[in-house]
Amino acid sequence: AYRAGIMHNDRIVAIDGESTENINLQDAVKKMRGEPGTKVKIKVLRPKPQEIKEVEIVRAVIKVESVKGVSMLPGKIGYIRITQFNEPTAEALQKALEKLMGQEMQALILDLRNNPGGLLSSAVEVSQKFLKGGEKIVSTKGRAGTGVQAQYASKGRYHYTEFPMIVLVNGGSASASEIVAGALQDYKRAILVGEKTFGKGSVQSVMPLDDGSAIRLTTAKYYTPRERMIHEKGIDPDIFIPMSPEQWQKVLIKRSRDEIGEFNAEDDKVDLTGAVDFQLERAVDVLKGIMSFKDHARAASTAK
Repeated sequence: AYRAGIMHNDRIVAIDGESTENINLQDAVKKMRGEPGTKVKIKVLRPKPQEIKEVEIVRAVIKVESVKGVSMLPGKIGYIRITQFNEPTAEALQKALEKLMGQEMQALILDLRNNPGGLLSSAVEVSQKFLKGGEKIVSTKGRAGTGVQAQYASKGRYHYTEFPMIVLVNGGSASASEIVAGALQDYKRAILVGEKTFGKGSVQSVMPLDDGSAIRLTTAKYYTPRERMIHEKGIDPDIFIPMSPEQWQKVLIKRSRDEIGEFNAEDDKVDLTGAVDFQLERAVDVLKGIMSFKDHARAASTAK
């Protein structure tokens, strides 16, 4: 879709010439899916500027990597982006950390912006890599009087607790992302930079009924180690750095272009002048300041 020119906030109004006005999501998905290599024509309504465009998408098997952008920034600051929390995430993160540690990483930026969440187990496995063994990561509590329903603590073999760390978050960071961000913030293991998170932290249970239907009922809510409720509240960053939707879109287009190694005709029309990731830049500055302070403190201690 990106290569074909689909952009954030585009609304699909027709698929292969058929309007989507009276079809449900499942039927729309069926029309768009097909054999890899075949094509489908999508007509989209683009809100800014308001126009209708038709693009042709080549179907393909899409493998979404949950850990991306692993790189070393200036100052031996490692950077890792997690796009979602699924089963392979913790293992992929471990490989990324080992790679960066092999390059003498001294600090880390973990980017959870626009990460909608995923598996609770994955969030726990990611969190515990940066916490000491036995530290509580998250708990779930039911309605008043029912108390704690479940509690998850740090386990595992690897615990990276020495280097300074920043977690980037924004309004698109939800659910499992908020569990990780909240746990690391509560233990002061990481500084949160960016914008307030989405605020999705509910446990839902599906209860089958006799007629074959079911009710999905919210039965509990997630709480951080310091008993902060996530649902409908979100996690506030330690350092608030706002970015406008227009600025964020430019950053996403530039990042996608850099990662894919190519760009489409639509990108050509987007002026990427000033496509600066201010949140990432601030994170780098903060970590450099922390490392500089530690170096001075170490030097002063040695002098004594």
